[in-house]
Amino acid sequence: MALSQRSCVLLLVFVAAVCIELYQAQNVLGRCSCPSTIKFIRGNMSDFQVLERRPGCDKTELVITLIRSENSTEKICMNTDGRMAKAFLKCWERINKDESRKMECIDRKRKAEDRTSED
Repeated sequence: MALSQRSCVLLLVFVAAVCIELYQAQNVLGRCSCPSTIKFIRGNMSDFQVLERRPGCDKTELVITLIRSENSTEKICMNTDGRMAKAFLKCWERINKDESRKMECIDRKRKAEDRTSED
């Protein structure tokens, strides 16, 4: 039994809609991305990600990417109540959540660490 061209188009649209819903459902499973957090991170940061409140997670999360030995990376969740995380979030707001300016926040953190180690 051959499907008409219209039926094929409708079937494709339906399958695409189901795939999109399934893909989005992976991001909203009723859980936050950070099951555990730490207050302070020492090390060479390469990136960070701010996950705003969303369905399934009622808190803002901060995920820091650290460069480890042999150029491997590790993602660590920071407790947003800590002083360092608050400074990152404040910087994130100051740069208007501009992804291209993230390094300004990372550099600011590095300068603060250098001042602390000099004392």
